[in-house]
Amino acid sequence: MLLRAATADDFAFLTEMLLEAYNWDGTPVFTPDKLRAEDKAWRYVADWPRPTDFGVIAEVDGTPAGAAWARLLTADRAGYGYVADDVPELSLGVSPAFRRQGIARAVMTELIRTSPYQRLSLSVDPANPAANLYRSLGFEKVGTVETSDTMVLER
Repeated sequence: MLLRAATADDFAFLTEMLLEAYNWDGTPVFTPDKLRAEDKAWRYVADWPRPTDFGVIAEVDGTPAGAAWARLLTADRAGYGYVADDVPELSLGVSPAFRRQGIARAVMTELIRTSPYQRLSLSVDPANPAANLYRSLGFEKVGTVETSDTMVLER
């Protein structure tokens, strides 16, 4: 597995991974069109990359397999895991063919390692198996929005 920084060329793949994140349990709640139309969801990839965005792509035999990325969102256009304007929100997605191979942990570990920020946040449904990964990486629940937990990592 190769880990590399996400670039502007990865926009389509990040969009695909965002769709995987939203449809984490296999239920096609979001389609690509619905994802683009849902402003609160689309803001995680819109205009990628902005100057403060950062991310990691995992490739297996030259094929993009998963991604973790982060961006700063503001109170007036907050995301689901928003805690403060200076705390980036993370997104994570792994292609179905590459799940259960350690890719999520690898991209998350590298994203955390290379982050220039002291705190990172995210939102996760407590039933999502990724919640266990986040806890194992040091994220702690700081609140609940609708049916999802907001988690923060203090580095």
